[in-house]
Amino acid sequence: MSYTLQILFILVLMALGWMARRRGIISEVGTSEMARALMSIIYPALIFSSITQMNPAQLARNWIMPAMALGIVGIGLTLGLLTLRWLKPADPKRIGAFLFQSTINNYLFLPLPLVMLLWGTEGVALLVFASIGFELTVWTVGVFLFNRSSNFSDGLRVMFGPPLIALLFSISWICVRDLSPIRLPESLLLDRIFELIYFGTDTVGKATVALSMIIAGSRMSALKARSVKDPHVWIVSTLRLLVAPILFILILKQIHMEETARGILTVIAVMPAAVASLIFSDRFSGDTDFVAATLLVTHLGAIVTIPLLLAWAL
Repeated sequence: MSYTLQILFILVLMALGWMARRRGIISEVGTSEMARALMSIIYPALIFSSITQMNPAQLARNWIMPAMALGIVGIGLTLGLLTLRWLKPADPKRIGAFLFQSTINNYLFLPLPLVMLLWGTEGVALLVFASIGFELTVWTVGVFLFNRSSNFSDGLRVMFGPPLIALLFSISWICVRDLSPIRLPESLLLDRIFELIYFGTDTVGKATVALSMIIAGSRMSALKARSVKDPHVWIVSTLRLLVAPILFILILKQIHMEETARGILTVIAVMPAAVASLIFSDRFSGDTDFVAATLLVTHLGAIVTIPLLLAWAL
């Protein structure tokens, strides 16, 4: 299946969410409730089912994934800061929104179906593992960009939600399972219990892709494009869709790593701005019109840039 068809598959799922919201099948409250269920139950189940298929040697071998995720963040933040020195905007809300959009992209739910189609559950595990770098940035630097007076402890409390707890628990599970000198006695009942746990989390977790895209589509239907003519929108969109990905891919080509890991990092790097930025902007009274317009432009532009960049890089 070509990259273009895979992107179209993702867009079809998002279009279903968009139409459902427009027709009143899904409301704003319903979208928020689905998002909470996704983040609290379904996505943590996917994390557990995918990560626990790995072993300690694989985790140690792929330590570079979260490290390179921080590299993606660092390139975006540096480009944003350099560009702002040239633009010199006076509004602190615009500065925070501009930096967030150039720094944080849609690092998980949008690349998730593409990674699953290309590399299966092994790829999903590595994608989730790489997300540690982004999560640390989002709930520290990201919160600070939108809310300069935010308390660091508040950011940490939000960061340690169900997804990150599931990730840490899964890594601990692997270490105890594979490295502990203490072995449980062989028991048919225990084997069946573990089979049930793995089967249950795998079944629930498989709903992550479809549900996350439907939620994204529903949220996109509520975006306002009133600020789409703002030149800052097009500048940060160019940074996010072209300049930052190309710079990162050129650097990535110089680093020795497994091809699967390289491919997943490439997919992450070419993604548009994060939908979560709208949630941050609403919560901290940021420049919401600018954020919404940037989301619209980057997601529409990604239809063209993602296939082209992946065809070049992979």
